[in-house]
Amino acid sequence: MKWQQVIGAGALLLSGASPCFAWTEKELIALARETVKREVLHQAPPITRDEDTPAPVFITIEGRGEILGCRGVLRTTQSSLQREVVRAARSAASGDPRYRPLSPADLKGFRVTVTIVESQTPLSSSDLDSLSPEDGLILQSGERVGIVLPFEGRDPQMRLSWAFKKAGVARGSSVRLFRLQAQRFRG
Repeated sequence: MKWQQVIGAGALLLSGASPCFAWTEKELIALARETVKREVLHQAPPITRDEDTPAPVFITIEGRGEILGCRGVLRTTQSSLQREVVRAARSAASGDPRYRPLSPADLKGFRVTVTIVESQTPLSSSDLDSLSPEDGLILQSGERVGIVLPFEGRDPQMRLSWAFKKAGVARGSSVRLFRLQAQRFRG
């Protein structure tokens, strides 16, 4: 089945337009995996076309039970979903400053998660406990942003602690919180 998503009222759509994609989960995962392989092997990225609506994307790479890289954006930077996936996958493979660039040995049995950002809605600290594991969390303090993607932990208070740490902001600082809603595909 082809994935199509339209955002409901009340949510701020990050990409600026209602996303409607003609890509299956398997196709998105295959594109991300192929891009990671090519990046690691220093080959040209896959050819993409502007045949779909862009959306913000995060790519997470895992191997041997640990995260090897994760990169993405909250606002579109490319002209199509395909190009967003390729950009994020290349960056996750070789440009995540928290991890070393992937090596050819890392390509054995690696997995990717494609997270397509749908919306962010303001979240008060009193509503924090309403976050479900399917929701991500965005913490913003000035120019600093901490993002906890969907299914990164279950406990909302722990996820808030991670968001403070990712943003490099001290607990107790003035922050704005947002619920991040996304589609997530693993393979």
